[in-house]
Amino acid sequence: MQNSLNNSRNRPQPRQPAVDSRLKEALANRDRYLERHPHLRTYQAEIDRILDQSGNVHGRLAVLGMLMQGKLLEMQGEFYKLNRFLQ
Repeated sequence: MQNSLNNSRNRPQPRQPAVDSRLKEALANRDRYLERHPHLRTYQAEIDRILDQSGNVHGRLAVLGMLMQGKLLEMQGEFYKLNRFLQ
């Protein structure tokens, strides 16, 4: 038991400042993007609302995956319509 405690103490700890810095940079990039594309603010608000209710990080990643998959399926449908129109 003592050995496992020592091993956990010797493990490198996550570098929190680097994570905080990347998060701040990502949020700043998002805000700049929304400034250039204000029509997407409503969609971003919906994403934020859903993510706030998704629980832990695994839940958030699952939700993001589902949202992305949904948009990809929408795009696939639009490409299908475009392809039919062009033929």
